[in-house]
Amino acid sequence: MKKAFLIFLTFLFTGPANSTVCSEYLSTAYQQPVTLTSKKEYIDKYEEMIGSNFVSSIVYGKGYLKFPEKRRLKIYYICQLESYNKPIWGYVIPH
Repeated sequence: MKKAFLIFLTFLFTGPANSTVCSEYLSTAYQQPVTLTSKKEYIDKYEEMIGSNFVSSIVYGKGYLKFPEKRRLKIYYICQLESYNKPIWGYVIPH
């Protein structure tokens, strides 16, 4: 019973997020028009100082990246959010 309760708590605190702030931030990082579509996205509360920046949460997930006139790419991405869901860093990893 204790193990089932711990698994339930894990899913409760790391459930999928419907935030598009991270995908919009990563889309603007490229010099050309690009579309980033999130398929699964998760958010973890972090609430720590990294250097001089306060990071409230880390958003990560997988999705697709589409450049104009090219095939879409499967990607993983990660993004750090400051307080009030303002992205301060993000990175895209091709799958």
